[in-house]
Amino acid sequence: MEKAVHYEAALNGDGAENGTTANTDGAALNDNGHANEDADDTVDHVDDVLAESASGGSEAQDPSDASSGASKSTAVDIIMNDFQPRDSNNTESTEAATSSNNDDGDDSNISSTTHHIPVQEDDGDRRHSITTIATSNNSNPKRRFSNESTTPLPGRRVSYADSVCGSTEDSTHTGGTGGKSTSRSSVVSRRSSSFTEGIWTRLNRKSEVWEMDSLISMEDEDVLNVKECVVNNLTNTGLWLESTFKTAFTTPSVLIPCTLLFVTLSVCGLLIVYGFDNAEAERRKQHAIAVAEQTDLFFVRVLERAFVPLFTMAQFIQELPEFHELDLKVGDRCDPMEDSLNCTNSSSAPVKIGQEATHRNLTQLFSTEYGQMIQRKFDSIASGIKENSGLGKSLVNIQLAPKGVVSMLYPMVNCQDFDNGYCMDNSGAWGHDLLNDPERVGIARATVPAKGVVTAGPLPLIQGGDTFIARLAINFDEGGHSMVIDGVNYSCWGFAVVLIDWKRLKEESDIYHSFEEQKMQFKLTRTDDMNGEEVVKTIAESSGSELIKNDNVTLDLNTGDNGWVISVGYDDGFSPNYKAWAYPIVFVFNFMFSLTMMLVLVSKKEHEKILGKLLPPRVIKKLRKGQTVVERYKMVTIFFSDIVGYTKMSSEMTPAEVMKMLNDLYVKFDELAEKHKVFKVETIGDAYIAIGGAPKTCPGPETAERVALFALAVIEMVKNFRTDAGEQVFIRAGLATGPCVAGVVGTSLPKYTIFGDTVNYAARMEQTSKKMRLQVSPSTQRMLLDAPNFVFDCEERYDDQGEMGIELKGKGRQFTYWVNSAQQLVRDPNAKLQVDKDEKYKEMTNGYFDKEVGGEEAV
Repeated sequence: MEKAVHYEAALNGDGAENGTTANTDGAALNDNGHANEDADDTVDHVDDVLAESASGGSEAQDPSDASSGASKSTAVDIIMNDFQPRDSNNTESTEAATSSNNDDGDDSNISSTTHHIPVQEDDGDRRHSITTIATSNNSNPKRRFSNESTTPLPGRRVSYADSVCGSTEDSTHTGGTGGKSTSRSSVVSRRSSSFTEGIWTRLNRKSEVWEMDSLISMEDEDVLNVKECVVNNLTNTGLWLESTFKTAFTTPSVLIPCTLLFVTLSVCGLLIVYGFDNAEAERRKQHAIAVAEQTDLFFVRVLERAFVPLFTMAQFIQELPEFHELDLKVGDRCDPMEDSLNCTNSSSAPVKIGQEATHRNLTQLFSTEYGQMIQRKFDSIASGIKENSGLGKSLVNIQLAPKGVVSMLYPMVNCQDFDNGYCMDNSGAWGHDLLNDPERVGIARATVPAKGVVTAGPLPLIQGGDTFIARLAINFDEGGHSMVIDGVNYSCWGFAVVLIDWKRLKEESDIYHSFEEQKMQFKLTRTDDMNGEEVVKTIAESSGSELIKNDNVTLDLNTGDNGWVISVGYDDGFSPNYKAWAYPIVFVFNFMFSLTMMLVLVSKKEHEKILGKLLPPRVIKKLRKGQTVVERYKMVTIFFSDIVGYTKMSSEMTPAEVMKMLNDLYVKFDELAEKHKVFKVETIGDAYIAIGGAPKTCPGPETAERVALFALAVIEMVKNFRTDAGEQVFIRAGLATGPCVAGVVGTSLPKYTIFGDTVNYAARMEQTSKKMRLQVSPSTQRMLLDAPNFVFDCEERYDDQGEMGIELKGKGRQFTYWVNSAQQLVRDPNAKLQVDKDEKYKEMTNGYFDKEVGGEEAV
């Protein structure tokens, strides 16, 4: 009967599997991540047991082997329930299960033999058994796992070696008890997916294994109410902001560019707003000036139209001889109170009683036939001029003032040009002596020598209302017409005068509505000469003219001789109203933009920082270029360490607690590695690997010095380290110096890895080291003798038989050393003391290495 033999060994490892960075020689790993030197012996022992079991118990055995066979049978019966549950009746259930899987259903042809070979590990924490099940070649092979540990070890990276039947040699059966079959199986180490799935599935059901206050399951997150979610989000946001700003303010390459960016953008933004503000203010000013000019143009056109009646009336006076004598009949003023003798016989119109200073009495003159005749002609001429002037109701009165005395007015009473039943009675102005009225004498005296129209006003009239006045002197070259002004005799007949209603004129100009629509204010003023003093009076203004007191444009209007000036401005000034909020928006926008840039730079910096902790900068540059990373180093020193008794310790802790303990420990390792400028390669379970001299190269002695100081510092730190449960942790460490190759293998999850015999040597140094001690290779000890800054206390290692050195798998006996401490060299240029390191080296190596070593000055 042909038998298939299956080996299944549950070898508990820490993840440092065959072929990893730590071991490249294919050795199986023990529970501390290093090669198990007894693995090959165990396999040979299994083969012997299988060969013995294949005989079916028919061959004769030596009596001395009986006890051995009994002990083996006892070991075979030990099968753990943690990995695969079974019935209490081991043999029966096994045989029944085997029979049930037989394809042909022939129980007689089935032979089932189960063997369990206990394997004792070095630290005694766990014992594993290798189970073999022999079945017929027609049945499905069964796997049985045996382990004396009551529970699988959570949180550990475990390497399981499943031995499968690689090849089976055909054998012949001689029948009965005389038959003998031999088979030899090739052992292949691989992970059992079904076995792993079974373990972790059952572990997952044991929820207490994963319980920890700091862990929140997805179900717990779903149960959180809205308030708790908001609080959690705010807390996380706060932590993120705190970390981000801390990175930003402590990183000059982030803070300085962001600050400069904010300042630059702010200055540019302010200049842009300032430029737009000035441009808009200038535009508004130009617009205000244009509006003022339009206002000036309106009044100038109105007055130009008013000048037409004046020139027309002057032309009539000069052409009609009836009017030539009127000024002579009015005559010069003569006051009987001042000159009674001459005024009694004077033909001039006398002063009016009660108004002697301002009026002349023209009643006698215009009661004559001559007076009535010229009055009729004047009324006829004036009515035609008013009707055809184009000024409409604005032209309210036309006057003639021979010798400066208002003698004829049309109309005398004007009701048709006013609304609301108001009538302008001009009878009070009849006989008004303009050259003698103190309030009008200035304008009247300026009219006589003028070559054109003289305007004034608006002025309050005797007949009421404010009126714009235009006067034109009527000159004759001959005929005895004269008027004396300031001692100068002018050939002047008198004045032609028109009155324009100022109120009506403002209404027709639509000045108020026009400025209001454009949200502008105005103020129109005139300047009067009052007894030699200039007095500025406001003749028109908008309702909010006080708003433009200090922010306005002014324009002198060409509307009169008494200085009309219009001031124009905007309700909110010439500067645009957006200036008040444009500056804050610029600052806020620039701040937000700079903040965004800062967040991008911080994120980039943090990513680079994290990436820099995973890979060297030179390697990162090569990977970004798509290059293959392979680097050779002639002299490096490699550090290996692991935790003593890690298997037992982790079995008593939850996976989360194991991870936290390792994290707390290796964070301190990382700090020391950074301090001593040592590059951390990786951690595999409880193993910690670091290297000096790569990726940044340095001389061999200096490299060894750095790594040795790091290793001593780590051991010293671990002495004071305690887990959360208060337990002390112990490690063992080893160093080796030599060449190696480093690089990145693959494209997914790239990792900087080191290869070479030096890596294996360092792993052997750690594996054969002792608790809280540092073992180094001979090459490392040689480099430490040449350490530039420290003197290291190195001690030869002897084995249990007192022989120097220790046996290392694959290397034979090696002379290794314990490094106990280091003392810094205090250099003094004036000191001449010489430390003979050559002699010391020869003494420590017993002449094993015959090489001259130079001394170094030190004190």
